[in-house]
Amino acid sequence: MPLSPEYLAALELLGRVCEKYRIQTGAPAYLVGGAAVAIMTAGAFPSFDFDLVVASDDAFEAVLFAHGFRREDRAGRLRFGYYHPDHLAFGWQLVTGPLFEGRTDKTRAIRFEITDESAVTFPPFEDLIADRLGQYEANKVDTSRLDQARLLFQMAKNIDMDYLIRRVADEGSNAANLGARKQD
Repeated sequence: MPLSPEYLAALELLGRVCEKYRIQTGAPAYLVGGAAVAIMTAGAFPSFDFDLVVASDDAFEAVLFAHGFRREDRAGRLRFGYYHPDHLAFGWQLVTGPLFEGRTDKTRAIRFEITDESAVTFPPFEDLIADRLGQYEANKVDTSRLDQARLLFQMAKNIDMDYLIRRVADEGSNAANLGARKQD
C-alpha cells in the first residue's frame, strides 16, 4: 500500500516543522515508531501517528504552534499530543527521554530531505529494526512489529550487523528473530 497523497502532505508539513526546529536549536527531531517504519517501507505498514524524539519539548511545541498545530482536544482522542486542522487523520506525539535511552549512535542517523525547506531525520536503520523487535517482545500476540522488523532488515543496505545485534539485545530481543542472517 503506497503512502497516500494525504500522508505525503502531512509528512511534508512535519518536515517543515522539523527543519525549522533544527535551524532554531541546532538539534534534529527524530521520527521514530510506526511512522518511521511506514515511510521506510513505502506504506507497507501504515501508521497515522507521527512519534518524535526532540531535545527540547518546549522549543518543538513552539514551532508546532507556529505552523498551526493544536494540542489534542478532539472528542474520542487521548488528551496528549497534537493535531493539525488540515490533517485531521493524523496525530503527532513527543516521546519522552533521549533517543532510545541514549543507546543510539546519532552519527548514523538518516536525514531525508522532502523539499528545500522540509526534512525529517530518522534514527539509524539498525535502531528502527531493534525498536520493532523490542516492541514485539513486549506483546508477542501482535506479530506486526516482528513483520516490520523483518521487512526493514531485508530492505537494509550496508547494515552493521555488530551494531544491530548489540541494539537488538539492548531492546530485550534476539537478532535470531529476524530469520536468516543477512548476506552482504
